[in-house]
Amino acid sequence: MLSIENAKKLIEELKEREIILGRKPETWFTYENHIMGVANVAKKIASKIDGMNIGEVYVSAMLHDICRTEEDRKQRFHGILGYEKLKDIDEKSARSALLHMFPWNKLPEYEKCSKMFFYKQEDYDFVADFIKKHETTDEDLLIQLADSLANKDGIVTLEQRAKEYSERHGVELPQEVIEPRYKLKSYFDIKAGCEIYSLLQNSYNEQLKQDKER
Repeated sequence: MLSIENAKKLIEELKEREIILGRKPETWFTYENHIMGVANVAKKIASKIDGMNIGEVYVSAMLHDICRTEEDRKQRFHGILGYEKLKDIDEKSARSALLHMFPWNKLPEYEKCSKMFFYKQEDYDFVADFIKKHETTDEDLLIQLADSLANKDGIVTLEQRAKEYSERHGVELPQEVIEPRYKLKSYFDIKAGCEIYSLLQNSYNEQLKQDKER
């Protein structure tokens, strides 16, 4: 299990590599806003659930997109790349990297998501086989929800994420994409014993304040 300090070192090493490869340092905050937003959402929800290891959840959430910036260069799904990078040093973080984009660990048919996998059937088959062999955990589901509650600006609602998608792509977010995430939220409303949005209200208020100051 990686410590929070070592997880942050991995992210700092990633930042240094990206800058060497030409990324402008002033744009890095968009990546950090997302991953730290996901980590903080996961931590807050985990703190309300008996038996959940808050430290492990926080690290896994922080590292869920550890290979997102490498995806296009390597032409492979970043979940696979993240799993391969982390599997020998932190099994739970590797698992989160692999599964975070598939709510309820439900993998669409290959024809519907082949582009995500850069048309590499073997990578799709690996994820499908992993899901088949491993029982879904609350930690899996929590990272999936948290990933849907943070973007490049920080912590947001599902509704804000859907609106952002629509504005960026000029189409409504498909119901088959948004509905499983609303079910995740309802699941954790019950598990946490409170409305998730109310739990995150201070974060929403802080983000709203930052938006007004820009």
